[in-house]
Amino acid sequence: MRTFEEYQNSAIRSPLSLRNDRDRINLPVLGLQEEAGKIGVLLTRAFASGKLILTQEQTIELQGRLSDTLWYLALLCAETGLAMQDIAAQSIAQLEARTKALDPDQR
Repeated sequence: MRTFEEYQNSAIRSPLSLRNDRDRINLPVLGLQEEAGKIGVLLTRAFASGKLILTQEQTIELQGRLSDTLWYLALLCAETGLAMQDIAAQSIAQLEARTKALDPDQR
């Protein structure tokens, strides 16, 4: 397992033919939007019975969509000067703060 820093460094080395700075932001932003929509559709279909049941094919597709999402996130972080490691740390801190605000009997 690689750290987010190692992942981000590897992910941004992928060759992209981007013409200008606007494309460098639009690609990951639009990619994240597209992947989020496709993940939503996939999970909505898998949850149609009221219970989340993923077929093997759906599981493989979900893994692919989530890995693409991670790549787009790495690109966006790199283009905006943010480290994925810092984003992950902030996310954990936010989750811990939200958890503390919950009623202990409702956790």
